[in-house]
Amino acid sequence: MKNAVKELFCKSWPDATKDIGDYSNKERNVYLAGMFGQNIIYAIIGSVLQVFYTDILLIPTIAVSAIMGISRVWDGINDIIMGTVVDKTHTRWGKCRPYLKFVPIPIAITTILMFLPIMNFPVGAKIAFVIFTFLLWETLYTLGDIPLWGVTSLMTPDEEKRSKLISAARIISSFGSIIVVGFYPIKDALGAIDLGLFENTGKANSDLAYFSEPQGYLLAVIAIALVGGILFRLPFAFIRERIVQAPKEKDTGLKENLKLMWQNKLFLRALASNILGCTKTILMSAGIYFCKWVLGNGGNETLWLVKLGGPFLVGMIIAMNRSTAFAKRFGKKKVYLLSSYLNAIPYILIFFTGYHNILFMAIMLFIAGFLTGLTTVYNTTMIADSVDYMEHKVGKRNDGVFFSGLNFTAKLTAAITAIVTNLVFSAVNYTDTINTLTENIAAASAAGKDYVLDFASAYPEITSAMLVLITIIPAVGCVLQALPIHKYDLDEKQHAIILEELEEIRANHNK
Repeated sequence: MKNAVKELFCKSWPDATKDIGDYSNKERNVYLAGMFGQNIIYAIIGSVLQVFYTDILLIPTIAVSAIMGISRVWDGINDIIMGTVVDKTHTRWGKCRPYLKFVPIPIAITTILMFLPIMNFPVGAKIAFVIFTFLLWETLYTLGDIPLWGVTSLMTPDEEKRSKLISAARIISSFGSIIVVGFYPIKDALGAIDLGLFENTGKANSDLAYFSEPQGYLLAVIAIALVGGILFRLPFAFIRERIVQAPKEKDTGLKENLKLMWQNKLFLRALASNILGCTKTILMSAGIYFCKWVLGNGGNETLWLVKLGGPFLVGMIIAMNRSTAFAKRFGKKKVYLLSSYLNAIPYILIFFTGYHNILFMAIMLFIAGFLTGLTTVYNTTMIADSVDYMEHKVGKRNDGVFFSGLNFTAKLTAAITAIVTNLVFSAVNYTDTINTLTENIAAASAAGKDYVLDFASAYPEITSAMLVLITIIPAVGCVLQALPIHKYDLDEKQHAIILEELEEIRANHNK
């Protein structure tokens, strides 16, 4: 047992870049386990944390928007700096793997800190604590995320195998989103255990004698963060980097990296598409509020998250699994454009038919998830292809820098969705409404009474705002994300030629 634990945390290959053929099934599976671990942590931060801030800590929605804006300014600087740091890394473990050794566990610990139940702090102290922990988490996460995605372009020079790896990674990362659905029953189960540590906050439309939302959040996050951190740590020990790393004297600095990014028009188009389409992800964050209050009436949101989030995730996973086959037959660009435009239709139909027909909503969300899955995979592979393109064009391979762009857009997306959601909520007086509701529910629970709530009837303005957030705004993002890709001019044949020539160049370099 002792030796097994030692191997798990300490094992590493002495030569990370030794030519040993293509990656094995074991390497692939361990890499995907690490991707799953990383993404269950990211899913909690991306979708659950905002609800914790607004509904548990009761931080004003306008303040949450400001916090997200401040963190994104830091991210814009941090991502490019960290990408440059990764590209300048030369160790016996390679370029990306060292970060997978040291960063995952601190990320898990910081994730737990972000969910500390500081409800009794003054509002100013809450905001200061949230800003500090959020910026700390963002910095650590960047140090782990860029290498985890960047190593996909170093594990194999074979385009098809890399595309399959990225496709599988995207599928696994979407599995991480399932934890958002699974989080709430875990949170409810742990919150119903009376440990004598937290105040009884109660739950609407429930006959539980004891229930504490802060306790449930904290204990559930501890369990998920520790599992995620351990899995995130695994790839370091078992994967290898096979693309030959450039000598130290060929490393580029921050200024030159920014210039290379600007010269890479393929990368910029993929990045712009990701940013313009970011409002699609509002469905995941605002959808939690919608399920909790409009459908669940402040009580059982889990049932509705499964009924509506489940079809979306199933559709997305199926599409990701078939994305390589679609790209082979029709080409990434054509499928990307068609999927983007068609993706707006299900959201518009939901808006006009309303939310009372749950079966219709589930079918539309399955279709939306399927189309989203295709574009999600292709956007990542387009960025990976752009790394090959620039290596062929200028003789430099900056995986860290270009994948930092992917990391940046992921966090920028989360920020924009949070800002848009909170600005809309601020306009309909969400914070004061939920504050009052929370007090009334707790008072009823303390008196041993049930608090019966029909949220949609009592608060029609907030209900309408939530419906717009999960339908019209995502539909706009679907259309906008297609626009930059119309002039993305690297097709599969051109990329194959580039890869053949790069392989020849690398072979000559090794000789």
